[in-house]
Amino acid sequence: MRDSFVFYRSFADAIAGLPPEEYKKVMQAIIGYALDGTEPTAGGIEYTVFCLVKPQIDANNKRYENGKKGGRPITKQEPSNNQDVTKKKPNNNQDVTNPQPNVYVNVNDNDIKKKDTNVSKEKASRFKPPTVAEVENYCREKEYRIDCERFVDFYRSKDWMVGKNKMKDWRAAVRNWARGNQLELTAKPAQGTKFNNFTGRDYNMDALELAMLGGAAHEN
Repeated sequence: MRDSFVFYRSFADAIAGLPPEEYKKVMQAIIGYALDGTEPTAGGIEYTVFCLVKPQIDANNKRYENGKKGGRPITKQEPSNNQDVTKKKPNNNQDVTNPQPNVYVNVNDNDIKKKDTNVSKEKASRFKPPTVAEVENYCREKEYRIDCERFVDFYRSKDWMVGKNKMKDWRAAVRNWARGNQLELTAKPAQGTKFNNFTGRDYNMDALELAMLGGAAHEN
């Protein structure tokens, strides 16, 4: 037998729409079981609602009984008169752990940036300036007609720079050189010379090189 119990809003919401007579029966069934442990007779809406709320009432009653058992006063154990009370001292060998700032995020970001920089440097270091023979072999394979020695001398004098960037693919530069050569020949047919290349022509090599930069990035 109990003097009180918890009546949840969910209980009230569940029976709010019942007719007054049935509402009264349901309330009597819930109160009777919660306070006195009396279960209603099977049948009727009051028994149906009782079956729904019974598990919650049982759980509350169990917590109530367990609380009563755990409410006894704790008897303080007195030390024996023949025993000396030893106070526990902290271990001098134990280090005090202080919270440290999280530095791993910045370290990881720095490692990633450093790794990306190293990869870029590694790619740039892979470039090997070609010899005249290598350029000639490539032009022979692709049937390009250019002055290979002039090509090598020109870029060697510029430290193999294309505009402001270090050359990454000399074959792409050869293709653009040949393309520019063809455009030059189309615009100005050769007169008074037996060569169909840049030799003997009056042109601005730097300006022509910049005009050809757009094609280098799109060819392999």
